[in-house]
Amino acid sequence: MSDTTDTTDTTDSRLLDTAELRRLHTSARPMGQQPALDGIRALSVTIVILYHAGFTWMHGGFFGVEVFFVVSGFLITALLVDERVANGRVSLRGFWARRARRLLPALFVMLLAVSLWTVLVATEHITQLRTDLLPAIFYASNWAQIFGDVPYFSPAVPLLRHLWSLAVEEQWYLLWPLAFVGLQAVLRGRARWIAAVLTLVAAGVMVWSAWLAASSEALLSFAGQRVDRFNFLYLNTFTRSSGLLLGAAAALVWRPWARDVAGGRAAAVRWAGDGIGVAAMAGIVVIAVTRSEGILADPSLYRLWLPVVTLLSLVVVAAAVSPGARLTRAVFGWRPVVLVGQRSYGLYLWHWPIFVFLDVRSQHWRVLPALALTVLVSEACYRWVERPVRSGAVARWWRSAAASDERLRRNRIALAAGSTVVLVAFAVGVRLVKADPVDVAQGEIDAVFDAGAALEAAAPSTTLTSVTTLAGTATVASTGPSASTVPASTTSTSTTLPTLPRRTVIVGDSTAHSLAINAPNGLDAYLDLSDGSVSGCGVQADGRVRSARTGFNRSFDDCEGWEQRWAKAAKEHRAELAVVAIGAWEVFDVEVDGRLIPFGTPEADARITAGLQRGIDALRYVGTHAALIEVPCMRPQDVEGAGVPALPERGDDARVAHLNDLLRQVAAANPESVTFVAGPTAWCTDPVIAASLAYRWDGVHVYDEGAKLEFEAITSPLLQIPL
Repeated sequence: MSDTTDTTDTTDSRLLDTAELRRLHTSARPMGQQPALDGIRALSVTIVILYHAGFTWMHGGFFGVEVFFVVSGFLITALLVDERVANGRVSLRGFWARRARRLLPALFVMLLAVSLWTVLVATEHITQLRTDLLPAIFYASNWAQIFGDVPYFSPAVPLLRHLWSLAVEEQWYLLWPLAFVGLQAVLRGRARWIAAVLTLVAAGVMVWSAWLAASSEALLSFAGQRVDRFNFLYLNTFTRSSGLLLGAAAALVWRPWARDVAGGRAAAVRWAGDGIGVAAMAGIVVIAVTRSEGILADPSLYRLWLPVVTLLSLVVVAAAVSPGARLTRAVFGWRPVVLVGQRSYGLYLWHWPIFVFLDVRSQHWRVLPALALTVLVSEACYRWVERPVRSGAVARWWRSAAASDERLRRNRIALAAGSTVVLVAFAVGVRLVKADPVDVAQGEIDAVFDAGAALEAAAPSTTLTSVTTLAGTATVASTGPSASTVPASTTSTSTTLPTLPRRTVIVGDSTAHSLAINAPNGLDAYLDLSDGSVSGCGVQADGRVRSARTGFNRSFDDCEGWEQRWAKAAKEHRAELAVVAIGAWEVFDVEVDGRLIPFGTPEADARITAGLQRGIDALRYVGTHAALIEVPCMRPQDVEGAGVPALPERGDDARVAHLNDLLRQVAAANPESVTFVAGPTAWCTDPVIAASLAYRWDGVHVYDEGAKLEFEAITSPLLQIPL
């Protein structure tokens, strides 16, 4: 580094004397084109895309985003410095206009195309897209995910989830030029001082992030709201600003293109730049390959790995812009790599929604077609949208039209094209607003409830003389892997039928939701159902799932207060009975505060029973009796549209049987307020029904026929519970 870099970045010409300005303008050279930076972008976007494709050997590919941040901080600051040197000032209006031309057209085209495809074809995404579209337009996706109902770590796959990183960068583009001008004025253009300030702030951000990550609190308070700690750390603009800040600091003091280096020093710079630059990028790739996706919710990511990748990225960028680092510049400046880097923005914009539409994470054979389609669509967008707008071709076309004899014809063409786009966008917007929510778990056929002989005796006009409740000894008997000898509770009898239909709320996880929305026709004569489920949440509110399926990550931190939501749903429906359907999340090992709690251990059992007891107590407080539905044997399958892949623990019948034992124990401990209800034995004994996607659309969540099967087994016992 040379001392001349201290004054390369100048303040307004009024703050410098004439001699100083003359020296700067004659000695400093602008950065110009740096193809190697495009090459770094290419490698970064490739890592991210491979990660999003679900390849098990690239589950740390999210580190590629941090490389993007460092490159953006460096590049934008270097351009601001060049403008300051050339003009004596920075035009904020011009800067923001250039950023808008660079970013907005491609984004809006992608959003319009995704919205159009969603309303016409992939209608199951309408509800989430309706929520995510406005934040995406205003580059606030990261904050929407922090404060929204679908956090980044949710098993769901929103179409616009990937825009969080673009939101962080755009917020940087908005705020950093203002800070740049302010710091230039306050520190009178002393580049080293400004760089020192930025470095100190970046270090402070890293320390703050590490401190937050080390906290034992699952949630933290921010802007008056409680938010998931790791979701906040990973997505928010402040904790992710260290890479942008360090990139900016480096651009202020590392400007090797603006000076002449000769002799032995040139050889030393070339050797160091080549060796360290290549080694640093290799280190980033190794980290991306060896770190698992589960580290996203691990304190070590924020205390160690992100800072390490940030510093390595800084080294790579510094080497890539150094004229002496010939090997590094040759590798990253290779023409095919540069071409990919120049299209990295479009590739990033388009790849995720295409992957979601084609469901590549569960249908891996679709990865290559999805990649090919991504390249094709992003290239079309680059050629016909990004480049023409960015280069000013559209503006030049309009000016030439105004000065030519073809002005009227061209104006008509432009008006027709613009009107068509506006009308299509308006129609898509109306459709998104008015479209009914689509639930992938909602069946498409109308199953009819068959009361059968058991319900004939419970018809509204009939009086029972003696009905043995399901809580009796005979109730507990079942067959298959979930059978148990643990008694549920004592036997009780009822002398009259309940008033029908019995007001019933279904609570629990997503299996409860699918049971509620697929209830068969005719059931409403017996059960007046409402849905009080909390998808993604069973009876746990902290910890993380640990599955044998590599790369799967699920935190329960967003489930806090699930029992209050059960009670609220029961109270609003004035429910006499709550059908509790859980089990999708209770069969896993759980990691809490960095410590693994294996399923089936006394500690794990106590954790599940204590959670279940909280739910029962909350329901009892509002006067609702809990009916614990037997957890069925599950046969999970990877299917299109599933938010969660097929997890092997769900298909472990021994785990399911043990969980049912725990449910029976809880029922036995609460005989006045809880009843255990056995489900259909076919889930465990009939391999055709158990594996049929007509009964359970992913082997876990019931469809129409599965809900019919379940309700025909449990309705009569539910009606016989004395309340």
